[in-house]
Amino acid sequence: METQKSRIPILIVKKREKNIQSWVGKSIRADILYAVAGIAQHVLVSNEHGSILIDTGDGLLRDFMSNELDFKQLKGIIYTHGHFDHVGGLHSLLGYLRMTGRKKLLPIFAPKGCIEVFSMIDNFKKCYQNTIPFELSCRGVKSYEVFQAGEMSIKAYPMKHCGGISDYGILGPIPAVGYRISYNGEIIAISGDTGMCSSLKELVKDADFAILEATYPKNTRVSREYLEKVHLSEDLAEEIGKLAKDFILVHKGAR
Repeated sequence: METQKSRIPILIVKKREKNIQSWVGKSIRADILYAVAGIAQHVLVSNEHGSILIDTGDGLLRDFMSNELDFKQLKGIIYTHGHFDHVGGLHSLLGYLRMTGRKKLLPIFAPKGCIEVFSMIDNFKKCYQNTIPFELSCRGVKSYEVFQAGEMSIKAYPMKHCGGISDYGILGPIPAVGYRISYNGEIIAISGDTGMCSSLKELVKDADFAILEATYPKNTRVSREYLEKVHLSEDLAEEIGKLAKDFILVHKGAR
């Protein structure tokens, strides 16, 4: 009598489908890797010289690798502000670059006074001291300052953003900026998180592409104070977006 052989379970791993949203210009492109309010946001802007990351939310490594993006092309990181859903993946990213032996300088820019980013970098250096194979430079960016990263010209615009905690309501304002990224005559504007403010319109006006957060569904469903101090609603963000040639709304709530 033939005995039945025990079957060895086979794990079938399906390749994750690319889920990024992209805008492609003549010489510059933007890939929105992930953007959900309260969870994470990260955007990759690239040209033929390489790429820069705007924010590093939780799950950045997974989103980078599942979409087969090249860490070697990363020329720098810039932060809009220090809330956890925009900075949570920084330590993992630095650890991965250390493990894989990155050699090139990694410049990091964040709004002046952004203690979250600067503290995480200081802690990473303390943890690993002389075993980091690449140089880390970190600099605070002032409002309306212009700097360079990845051969792109970047201008910081002051945004209006406060934190908030359930049962505590709106907290005080934090350092927050949006970025206007220019290369070969094309412009990408990224708001980060912000309430409605005049500098937001300056940031977006005449840009080729704008990436705007729109956490709330409609402005009639949230108080004016939140719209002015914390986040935009979709309808308000759309009005701002029309100042650019093209735009997309991101960082929406769980809806």
